[in-house]
Amino acid sequence: MKPDVPPTMKSGRVLVPFRFLGENLGAYVNWDEKTRTITAVKGSTKVILRIGDRTAYINGNQVKLDVTATIVKGRTLVPIRFFCEAFNAAVDWNSAKNAVYITLKDGIAKHILGYYYSSSYEDFIKNLDKLSSVATKWYTLDENGNLVDYDNSRYIMKPQDYNLVFEAARKNGIKIYALVFESDRARLSQVLSTQQNRQALIDQIVKEVVEENYDGVNIDFEYIKAEDRENFNSFIKDLYSALKSKNKSLNISLPAKTEKQDWWPAYDYEMLGKYSDFVVLMAYDRSPSTPGPQAGIDWTREVVEYAVKRISPQKVVLGIGYYGYAWANGQRYTVLEKKNQMTYSKILFIDELKSKYGLKMSLDSNSLMAYGSFKDENGVSYEIWAESSASVDAKCKMAIEKGLKGIAVWRLGYTTDNFWNAVYGNFRAAK
Repeated sequence: MKPDVPPTMKSGRVLVPFRFLGENLGAYVNWDEKTRTITAVKGSTKVILRIGDRTAYINGNQVKLDVTATIVKGRTLVPIRFFCEAFNAAVDWNSAKNAVYITLKDGIAKHILGYYYSSSYEDFIKNLDKLSSVATKWYTLDENGNLVDYDNSRYIMKPQDYNLVFEAARKNGIKIYALVFESDRARLSQVLSTQQNRQALIDQIVKEVVEENYDGVNIDFEYIKAEDRENFNSFIKDLYSALKSKNKSLNISLPAKTEKQDWWPAYDYEMLGKYSDFVVLMAYDRSPSTPGPQAGIDWTREVVEYAVKRISPQKVVLGIGYYGYAWANGQRYTVLEKKNQMTYSKILFIDELKSKYGLKMSLDSNSLMAYGSFKDENGVSYEIWAESSASVDAKCKMAIEKGLKGIAVWRLGYTTDNFWNAVYGNFRAAK
């Protein structure tokens, strides 16, 4: 990696841009112009230092710096070694190549699944080396409960050049799962209601998986009615058996639950965990109709702890939604960190909002979610809460702490370098 401001030698120490290093280590970085203080947060580690001060603070503990931080061309420069000690990473400056190298101190590998949906291809190709698997949201059910690979109203379709996704996945050791999505409660009740209907869908799924040579299936049935619990269990048990007979695997996307609140009684964690190869906890969108953190680390911990009491941690994948929401005048907009190729009318980009409206984002200490507000040219006020690299880092650390199989990201097309740096600051993709 090469910083935008060249490194500086000071008293025999190499100084590099603080924000550049912090963000590439997966830390959330904030600058306070008034106090000339910069703060970096990564998981449980918080670093504070002030320009010209030889004393820095790591989690409140004083650390003496060999050289003070300085400002060059509007960038705060700090000694590399300080970051090595603060964020547990080996960070080196190669003067011959004019580049910074960040290396993990351990060799932990975890399963990293990327959800593949519309406009995911570019992000997928860019990050082939960082993925263990992809779940392609190309399938849903029609009004009769049959498997289909096209529903324009929900942006679900198997692209004409889908073979390119398969080829790239195979060449890079990435498993590919056919994701079958449905959220229409009446339609789900219909297809789950009888053994005949369930078996018909199972036969269609297995046929598609075998013919297209998927590695397996991801079932993402959302908003199932409580009274359909046992029928869903039967469907999963029979699908699991049918897939195993073809040497294929099954994983399930599950809504989040905690000990405090079981919003979704239809999802029997014990049974679904038993009859699947792994499950993905969709630990995001806690309450999207209400402004506030939608996937805070505090709530996510409750979700994970509920799951691992009922499912082996080695079969649990923690889902991370790398996006946020903006609320204004009763409307909700999806918010992404950086401008990309997506052109949906209800998507906002934080980098654009910063330049256009002077948006300033801060970090909530409890949830580790980023938040901010702004007014547009019409005087309309917007409140934003979004996933942050600090939160991603903390969730990856939780995956290690709890012995989880890995993480999943919703979705490819939303990720940025900050996301991947936060992940790879903790573990690499198991292949």
